[in-house]
Amino acid sequence: MRRLRSRSGPAGLRGAAATVALSLASFTAPAIAWGSVTTPLPLLVKKRKSKDGLTAEQAADRRMPLQEQGRQMVEAGEIPAAAILYDGAADTHGDPILYLDAGNAHIMLATEQRDIAEAETAKLRAQTAQDILYFHLDERSDPDYRLVTDGEISGLLMRAGQLIEAADALIAAIESEQVAPASEPAPAPDEKKTNGRGMRLAGAGLTGLGVAGLAVGVTGLVLGGVHQSSADDPAVYGNAFDEVDAKGRRSNVMAIVGLAVGGVALATGVTLIIVGKRRRATADASPVDEASDDEDFSMALVPTGRGLALTGRF
Repeated sequence: MRRLRSRSGPAGLRGAAATVALSLASFTAPAIAWGSVTTPLPLLVKKRKSKDGLTAEQAADRRMPLQEQGRQMVEAGEIPAAAILYDGAADTHGDPILYLDAGNAHIMLATEQRDIAEAETAKLRAQTAQDILYFHLDERSDPDYRLVTDGEISGLLMRAGQLIEAADALIAAIESEQVAPASEPAPAPDEKKTNGRGMRLAGAGLTGLGVAGLAVGVTGLVLGGVHQSSADDPAVYGNAFDEVDAKGRRSNVMAIVGLAVGGVALATGVTLIIVGKRRRATADASPVDEASDDEDFSMALVPTGRGLALTGRF
């Protein structure tokens, strides 16, 4: 108890006051109240750089390998992969320059694919870069976290504006391309006027085939009648009757096929000849065509020892 009383003297009070002052010096406070007077305390702790701080030089070092990799992809024609690379890096680091690089990649895709969605994505990337750059210009932004230097901001803002203008122009061009086919019908192909010579030639060939078919049909009818008479003879029986009957069946088939095919071919051929002659009469042929088609088209059926023959000049 005597020791406690002995330390309560003037020397003891001075030591206690010094201890309290040292303790208060380790805290930061705006002021303390002493009676009716408010006295500010000095800030003894110096503001240090945030643990998340970043300089523009460090951001450039982090950005450089990503830009190099993306440039190599673009040169190799892998533009979609470059766009994915830039998008991911920009979203991860919040770097305005990487956002602009991503916008350029999307503009390339939009130009190549004529895709409005890609152009709109490029515009969005440029607008995001603008927001970040304007934040850097704000006095309230963290001075310890800088992605670009103050001298780069104006040039980057100009680049972002040009990218937005390019995206808008490309969107307008693509939209006009998509509307043009619907509003402007495609011109009809020019019809080449002919004199119908090819149709007349084809008609002549089919007519000849039809005449030949009819001749075969008529021959089948004649042979069928002959074999039918033989089959009706009572003297013909057994194997002889079977042979005559088989010949008669073949003759009937020949008559049916010949008459059917010949009739269709003849009708088609005559039709082509008539249409071809009409075209020749109305065609506006060149002098060369007229000279090569001076002779009249003619056709005739001539009987021969073996039947009918088609002759003509066409």
